[in-house]
Amino acid sequence: MKKLALLLACCCLTMLTSGSEAQSIGAARFIGLWKLVRIEVHQPDGKITPDPDLGPHALGYIYYDSTGHMGVQLMNPDRPKWKSDDQPTSDEAMTTVAGFEAYSGTYDVHPAEGFVIHHTQLSLDPNQVGKDRKRKFELNGDQLRLTPPPFKTVSGVTVEETLVWERVP
Repeated sequence: MKKLALLLACCCLTMLTSGSEAQSIGAARFIGLWKLVRIEVHQPDGKITPDPDLGPHALGYIYYDSTGHMGVQLMNPDRPKWKSDDQPTSDEAMTTVAGFEAYSGTYDVHPAEGFVIHHTQLSLDPNQVGKDRKRKFELNGDQLRLTPPPFKTVSGVTVEETLVWERVP
């Protein structure tokens, strides 16, 4: 009976640790700095367009570290500049947040299911703090594709967006 209990305990322990190993092996492929290549907005008619807020020349970086932390910043480089370097008008100050996205927190990789979850702890958007952001992922060599769930645009059209990243050496 003791042998059977010991065997069951070993099996349970193996199952528990094998899942965390798979998690860490999956996460290891994410670790590093990634530069945005492009954002593809897949329209219902099949067209691929740029992100409406970040524009066709969007810039960005995302990082994943070995401690389980991540961060991302995205920017529309074509945002209008302020007339004064340090005294923006109210309208000009709004351009600071319009066309810029940033958040950070922790992350979990689920390689078998093909998704990563970003657990938002800091965000430019205060309504996103404390929320999880689930992304489908494809890792192919030095390219990472992240696809959030489909969403409705301001005009009410449901689209899917994919962010394409390239590993920074």
